[in-house]
Amino acid sequence: MCGSDTACTCASSPTTEPATSPDGTRTVYQIAGMTCGGCAGRVSRQLTDLPGVRDVSVDVASGAVTVTSTERLDDDSVAAAVTAAGYQLVR
Repeated sequence: MCGSDTACTCASSPTTEPATSPDGTRTVYQIAGMTCGGCAGRVSRQLTDLPGVRDVSVDVASGAVTVTSTERLDDDSVAAAVTAAGYQLVR
């Protein structure tokens, strides 16, 4: 157990099912190894380069990366972009 005061997500699935909105498809991924704003910037730049990506929001503290895209992204493409940034997509 992580000791979180809110609902613990330690054992939850690393990616959430995409949510579709007028702004596009929003998916949350868990990334291992990020520790600072520089890490967030590298991951964000790599993911922003994927076709269809409209927005990337990174929360370094939780390791969560929220990607808004025109359609659902291929998990292997996301993993490759995260690896290119020097980090690992938690699956």
